[in-house]
Parts: sequence; structure tokens; C-alpha cells
Amino acid sequence: MDLIKKKRTIDPEGKARRVFASARKLFVDKGYYRVSIPDIVRSSGVSTGAIYNLFGSKENLAKILHKKTLGDFNEMFLQRLHGRETTFDKLRVFAELIYELTEEDPAMMEYLLFMKHAEFMEESAPVCFSEPFMVIRQIIAAGMKQGEIRQADVFIAAVSFTGAILRPAQLRIQCVLKEPLTSMTEQLMDNAWSAIKS
Repeated sequence: MDLIKKKRTIDPEGKARRVFASARKLFVDKGYYRVSIPDIVRSSGVSTGAIYNLFGSKENLAKILHKKTLGDFNEMFLQRLHGRETTFDKLRVFAELIYELTEEDPAMMEYLLFMKHAEFMEESAPVCFSEPFMVIRQIIAAGMKQGEIRQADVFIAAVSFTGAILRPAQLRIQCVLKEPLTSMTEQLMDNAWSAIKS
């Protein structure tokens, strides 16, 4: 009788995804310095050895997670921008993405909104200087040239718009707003647009 050996499944990508999800939630809930590798092991079900093999250290894991989270958000944003013509429609994409993620992946949104990245990345630029927010500023600058947005300092206009979009997401995560943001997108977008439109 042939002996069938059970092959050990090695799935580094699957393990990395589990570690990312667990670490992201733990870092937000407890703060970077209060999270240990054993905490991540317990939450993710991935062994200590596998985590060190994949990332080398907690600090490196945090840096990779930060880059991945911003990269994932930016990729989703840019994909949705395809085919949008007007400044309003392009900015609405940002609002829709923020509110969908707030409802469907609150851990990701909480990480983007509340995580103190300077705790583990002293050289890290604030999120407002990351690529997605640079794209917002480019859209707003183009909107000013086209006469769709009133003339103003581009950075201030971007802050006015993104602040009006992000504040409801913060309040929803903190359970102040009870209704899903996806049911209020039109009203919230109109409020944000009113702050910058011509």
C-alpha cells in the first residue's frame, strides 16, 4: 500500500495578508509600541518564525504595511478615476471610495485616519502628502484652470474638500454617525463641493 504523504502547504502571500490584517488592527487599537510580535502571532495564526522570515522585524512589518495600505488605497482611487471627465465626478470618486471603505473595511480606514505613523516612521511624510492626496490637489488645480473651482490656494482648497469628506468617516468609525455613509454620499459630497466650487 502506497503511503500518501500530506504535503505541507506553504502560502507566504496568504500568511502575509493575515499578518497585515492583524497588525493593522492591533496597531490602531493599541498603538505601535504596545503591540508585540506574539500579539500578532496570536491574532493572525501565523507563527513567529514565519513572521520574522517574511518581514525581519516589527519595525519593517510596520513600514511595509504603511506602504501597502497607502498603495492599495491609491490603486483603488486611480482605477475608479478612469473615464471620469469633470472635476466634480473625479472628486466624487474619492468620496465614494472613502465611504465604501469605511463601511466595508473599517480597519483600513481607521488605520489611514488615526494611525500615528511617526511613532515608527520618523522619516514618513504625513498622509496629507501621500500620493492619493497629491492626486486630489492636481484635480483641484486643474478644476481651477477650467473654471469649475474658484481660485484659491490649491492646498487650502484640497484641505477644505478632503476635510469635509473625511470628517464623516471619522465620526462613523467612532459610532457618532449611525447610518451607513454610503447612504449619505450625495449629501456629503454636495457639502464638500460647496466649499470649493466656483
